[in-house]
This record gives sequence, structure tokens and C-alpha cells, in this order.
Amino acid sequence: MGAAASKQNTAAPTAPPAEDKQATHLQFGRSLLNQLDKSSVDTVSGPDASRQATLDTSIQAKIKSELDRLRKEEADVRSEIEKAIEKENLAKESKYRGASEGKNSNVLRQELEQLRGKIDKYNKQKDISNYAGVKEAQEKLVQCYKSQPERTLDCWKEAEEFKKAVANAEKKFISSFS
Repeated sequence: MGAAASKQNTAAPTAPPAEDKQATHLQFGRSLLNQLDKSSVDTVSGPDASRQATLDTSIQAKIKSELDRLRKEEADVRSEIEKAIEKENLAKESKYRGASEGKNSNVLRQELEQLRGKIDKYNKQKDISNYAGVKEAQEKLVQCYKSQPERTLDCWKEAEEFKKAVANAEKKFISSFS
């Protein structure tokens, strides 16, 4: 008899007790699930309004201080540039004064007349129609275009002659300054 009872005791532990079956199927109440859902939404949405206002003012203060620093830095750079330009202008001015102090009014008047002569020569040479061949080539080209308004490509010879005349005038104009 004792052996049969021991055999029954060893077989019993292999089957799970009734308490373990209930532990595997847990059910939560609807109010608990709603509370958990509500708390997770609150943490995702961000800080509350007062904290957000504090953050905003802090960020605005940092931006303002950085902007003020950059404006001050810009003003410093501008003043340094102005000082450098002023120094350079003073150096040029003193150099100019030193060069012109030895000249009298007659020498300066002669130099002024030479400059006026060069300007007059430049103004005369500036008009391209004063050069030989340019005016004639231009008139031929315009006449060709007017006589053949639908076939302007047939005026390519006149256009080439006009280009050559202008190129020659440019060469003469540039060589006049040498």
C-alpha cells in the first residue's frame, strides 16, 4: 500500500495546478487601460503650457543675446574698415600733396591743357562714323536689309564687310592711345 501511494504522489506534480492556469490569463480592467492610455498621451504631447512658456522665453533671450553680439561685432568690423580706408586716403593725399608742392601754377596749367587736348582727341575718335569705310558699309547693310526683308540672310556679305570695317576702326582707335 505504501508503494501505491508514493506512485500517486510522483505523478501528481506533472500536471499544472489550477492556480497557474488563472495566472496565465490576466485581464485588466477598462479603467486601468484608460488611465495608462491617458498618461502615455500626456508624455508624448510635450511639456505643459507654463513649461513651454519658460522654454520659449529662454530661447528668445538666447536669440536676442546672439543677435546683439553679432550686431556689435558687425559695428566693430565696420569701424575697423572705415579706419583703414581713412588711413589709406590720408596716405594717398599726403603723397599727392608732396608731388604737387614743387610745381607752380604755370606747370599745372600746361598739364591741364594737355589733358583737355587728350579728352578732345578721344571725343573725336569716339564717333565710329568718322572712320573710313564704316559709314558706307553700314549704309550698304541697311539698304540690303530693307530691300530683302524676308530674306535677310542673303545680306551676309554686307554684314561681313561691315564687321571688317568696324574691326579696322577699333584697331585705329586703340592704336591712337599708344
